[in-house]
Amino acid sequence: MNSKYFFLGFLFFAFVTQAQYSIQGTLSPNDAKLTWAMLYQIKEGRQHYIKNTKIKNQKFEFKIPKEAEKGMYRVVYRLKDEGFVDFIFNKENIEFSFDPSFAEGTTVFEASEENKTYQSYLRAISGQQQYIDSLQVSYFKTGNQATEPLYAIALEQLNEVQITHEKAAKEKLAYHFIKATKRYNAATIVKSPQEYLKNVKTNFFQHIDFNDAVLVESSFLVDRVTDYVFYINYSKDVAIQESLYKNSIAKVLEIPKNQRLQKDLIEILIEEFVKLEEVTLINHLFENYYDGLPKALQKKGYKKETLAKVLVVVGAKAPEIVWKENKEELRLSELKGHKNYIIVFWSTGCSHCKEQLPEMYTYLKRYPNVQVVAVALEDKSKEWKKVIPNFEGWKHVLGLKKWENEIARSYDVLGTPTYFVLDADKIILDKPENFRDLAKVLKKLK
Repeated sequence: MNSKYFFLGFLFFAFVTQAQYSIQGTLSPNDAKLTWAMLYQIKEGRQHYIKNTKIKNQKFEFKIPKEAEKGMYRVVYRLKDEGFVDFIFNKENIEFSFDPSFAEGTTVFEASEENKTYQSYLRAISGQQQYIDSLQVSYFKTGNQATEPLYAIALEQLNEVQITHEKAAKEKLAYHFIKATKRYNAATIVKSPQEYLKNVKTNFFQHIDFNDAVLVESSFLVDRVTDYVFYINYSKDVAIQESLYKNSIAKVLEIPKNQRLQKDLIEILIEEFVKLEEVTLINHLFENYYDGLPKALQKKGYKKETLAKVLVVVGAKAPEIVWKENKEELRLSELKGHKNYIIVFWSTGCSHCKEQLPEMYTYLKRYPNVQVVAVALEDKSKEWKKVIPNFEGWKHVLGLKKWENEIARSYDVLGTPTYFVLDADKIILDKPENFRDLAKVLKKLK
């Protein structure tokens, strides 16, 4: 080969090699069930998909271009149960290993100065903070004044750890996270648990800059906000808990002056309350915060789509169902004479329905105070008309267009059979997953 062309080829190869960064992960121990890994970039507190790759011999690797944005990224290796590893990317190769059963506490970075710096800080500060917390708890239990000078020494040592790591990370992205991770600790030992908890709540965001673009783009602010709302403010009493939620939401949302960040935090809190099926808090966030945002920031259809998800939560009024029977228009809300009602969404082509509905029909003969409203999701009525005489006494509703049926969509039905148990006022009491669970619910109601 001509040496000139060989040299040029070598330069091209070197350029291409350096034009990419490598993200490598090793599962230790291996989990044969995990076969794919997905790479996301975290922006405005949310993950944005980039690419995926196979896990082979307990390892995976991503190549990303030199133009890739700096910031926080995430590798997801399991969609359920939050299987992921977050890391800082700042134009360097990254290599780490972790136990996939507990990535948060086992991830070790072998390559990446950014992540090694932040991880070193977290380990050092965590140990010192745990010691301070143990002294505080000991004082609550014993009131021993000898604990006070130990606390003062420990606090001084913790501050030294913080200052040392901030200096070491000054030119790195990790600096933003190290500075914001610093926890509030009282200058002297706190005398009572009540005062201690008050201090934690009051000063929870003391070291977090909501104007820091690096934090805003990462998952850091989202994690801290959700920690404050859902874990720091807690009560077993339902009424007190609702009040705590509202107060914590107010405190969180008054901090950022950036309306786009406010919008993002409002949406994230709404989504968390959707998971908890807390309809009152969802409406509170829409009415008092989201609706007041500039229209340009509000997502089209977001409110309607979100509220549709919680129309059928336990405790809500069942959405109306209207149908004709013997040329008479009937409404779910107007049905009377029974203690409880069961709505079952089914289909003549559903194998589970063919198994469970006859069993359910026989079983319910012992419950004369229960009325069934059976909504069949069908493309055509022919087969449905043949089958419904087998379920005499039930109220039968034909839901044409199957999954696109308006009733099915109002109940957020994603599969058949789907059950809803209502009281006499058509309030949803339970949403059993199958007939066996339904039987358990009915026994409790008897």
